[in-house]
Amino acid sequence: MSVALRDLALSMSGIFVPIYLFVDLKYSLNQVLMFFLIFALALIVGSFMAAKFTSRYGIKHGILASMFGFVTYTIILATLPYHGWYFIPAIIAGISNSFYWLNFHADFAKFSDNKNQGKEVSTWFITAYVSILIGPILGSVIITYLGFISLFVIVVLILLLSAVPLFLSSEVYEPVKFSFKYIFKKSHLKDSYMYITYGLKTMISQVVFPLYIFLILGKYISLGAIASLTSLGSIIVGFFVGRLSKNEKREKLMFKYGSLFNSVGIFFMMIVKTFIQIAVVNVYLAISLIFVEIPHYSLVYEKARKEKNLIEYLTYREIMIGFGRLMGAVIILIVGKLSYGFIISGIATMSWVLL
Repeated sequence: MSVALRDLALSMSGIFVPIYLFVDLKYSLNQVLMFFLIFALALIVGSFMAAKFTSRYGIKHGILASMFGFVTYTIILATLPYHGWYFIPAIIAGISNSFYWLNFHADFAKFSDNKNQGKEVSTWFITAYVSILIGPILGSVIITYLGFISLFVIVVLILLLSAVPLFLSSEVYEPVKFSFKYIFKKSHLKDSYMYITYGLKTMISQVVFPLYIFLILGKYISLGAIASLTSLGSIIVGFFVGRLSKNEKREKLMFKYGSLFNSVGIFFMMIVKTFIQIAVVNVYLAISLIFVEIPHYSLVYEKARKEKNLIEYLTYREIMIGFGRLMGAVIILIVGKLSYGFIISGIATMSWVLL
């Protein structure tokens, strides 16, 4: 329930944040990218903070802290026209994300059933995508008819509500002592590459995709409709992928083929021009990505459980993803063209076939 409400709230506004900065507040592309660059830096620093916080106060309190962080971020983002300090919401968003994802993954890895890992990951994804199916189109309608401020108020209320289910279960504590040496272990080189490129791909998806599509279509409702369509495709396919993920060998095979097919779709984004073309390519991307994401997370949780300290490994993972996000923002800042983001993301995704 907590995940569903949180994803509903953030999917109502998240896809529109780059557009809010770029179109409504008239920020330059470089300023928008700087916002997400600062976000990535905060994510890296926040991962250390989250590990220490969780060790002392517990996993559910870590998630609860992230909820209040998201509320604060949304309020400050809504008031940007009055103060212009865009680095503040970027920092809060980065720290809040690190608190949420570190604790969410720790909880999932600790309590999910290893024999039915794929099914349980797919259940999480389906729950998330049901919310994301509703969120973007609902958010686009609210923006179109009521404006961004009304959207942010509604998002804040749903985020507060999402914290309530956390009080219905007992707290879980997971002691951790994180060392910088852990990041540079030779045995983690392959994982480091995977997580860095995963972060890079995530940054491109979060910033380049919505901006590029909006600049072609020019309507919030069109962008929201495409996001909802892709979620519908993910829900349908996610159900079957979860049931196919029965062992590590099959998960790795699905991950490799999913990466290959997904990378092809990313390259096609460079030539789309109409709503139909964008919708078809994005639905294809969503479906192929499910074959990547569900096996990926299933394998991550299996690896985390095999480590001496589960949270230490997940902290390392979040830091590497943060570095990848940082690289993505820096590269687009240097090249100065959104379309190049698809080339970078496509190559990174295709390279996973070799892992």
